[in-house]
Amino acid sequence: MTLPEEWYLDTADRHCTLCVVERGEGPPVVVLHGGPGHSHSYLADAVRCLEPEFRVVLYDQRGALLSPCDEAHISHSSNVEDLELLRRELAGDEPVPIIAHSAGAMLAMSYVERYPQGARGLVLVGSLPIRYPTPDEFEELSIPLTDDSQERYERRARQQLDVEGLGGDVLSAKDRTRQWRIQFAAGNLYHVDRWRQLRGGRIHYNEAVGIATAKTAPHGQDFTPVLKAFGNPVTVINGDQEHIRIGLPFWQRTLEPLPNVELVVLKDAGHAAWIDQPADFETALKRALAKC
Repeated sequence: MTLPEEWYLDTADRHCTLCVVERGEGPPVVVLHGGPGHSHSYLADAVRCLEPEFRVVLYDQRGALLSPCDEAHISHSSNVEDLELLRRELAGDEPVPIIAHSAGAMLAMSYVERYPQGARGLVLVGSLPIRYPTPDEFEELSIPLTDDSQERYERRARQQLDVEGLGGDVLSAKDRTRQWRIQFAAGNLYHVDRWRQLRGGRIHYNEAVGIATAKTAPHGQDFTPVLKAFGNPVTVINGDQEHIRIGLPFWQRTLEPLPNVELVVLKDAGHAAWIDQPADFETALKRALAKC
């Protein structure tokens, strides 16, 4: 097996240097992390199954842990340009498949709006909605799903903390970290007992970067015409227990005018579906890439 290779890409404006990590052999596939502001490392296990067939390319976007950058030079638009620069570095004039998780889906959709020729297809995992719902839509779609969601997350966290003997207040630093990770898992996993497999968070997340990027992100944009014009295959893989609860029902509602978009719903899976349902996730991911 080929060892991971880490290299560095200076952005076109020379304000940042991006840390890029390649794993595996074969044609390149680019992976976009969420956040914004997370590091890419939490996605390594999600795409490891692709390494025998693809050169899997992960990178930290501007300001994330391994790609430090002044907040003045961080924006949604600059992230789009960085992605195009990386694609050219990897493939020249050829398009590449793009896998995007969570808020990375917005970056992927913005990318194909500006550079539709750059992507062979998109795989959007745990995706945000294709457009922001109106207040009436938000109320209609979210209330049946979220009336007790916060209480449910807290209850599941407490149950797992009790199982692990971590329910007390006087804990070592390691146990406090475990306590936090279980609480983190309660919001991201259906199977909270798999909390040890969940990566990222804490020092791997830069809140200031998330704020800086969010200020310039197209939150009110409807990407329906973008994906329709794009035309290439788009697969959305969402768990039925997503903490982005509005995402799944909204994708289900907006699929009709998009014949190139397929929605795959994984049962009993949360935001990190590759941990909750690893076999089904791998099957869906490989099938999605086979269409690109």
